[in-house]
Amino acid sequence: MATTSLQPEGHALSEMTGLLVGHRGRGISLAMKLLAIGFARSHGMHWLRTFHHPDNAAAIGMNRRLGFVNDEPGIVTT
Repeated sequence: MATTSLQPEGHALSEMTGLLVGHRGRGISLAMKLLAIGFARSHGMHWLRTFHHPDNAAAIGMNRRLGFVNDEPGIVTT
């Protein structure tokens, strides 16, 4: 499941990316996050924000590989 929305402040928000445990580790989350980036770009957004639990090393690593950077605690932007 993945949810991305366009925010009235002028950015997109990748609100949720999640998989059942048995489907993790197959690159599905990465594919969904890439679709979120494409969705944001296709709507003229220059910023995509996301957030993750501070203990979720897999999500943090994926977000870093995609170029997200911390600008607020728990929220990352690309």
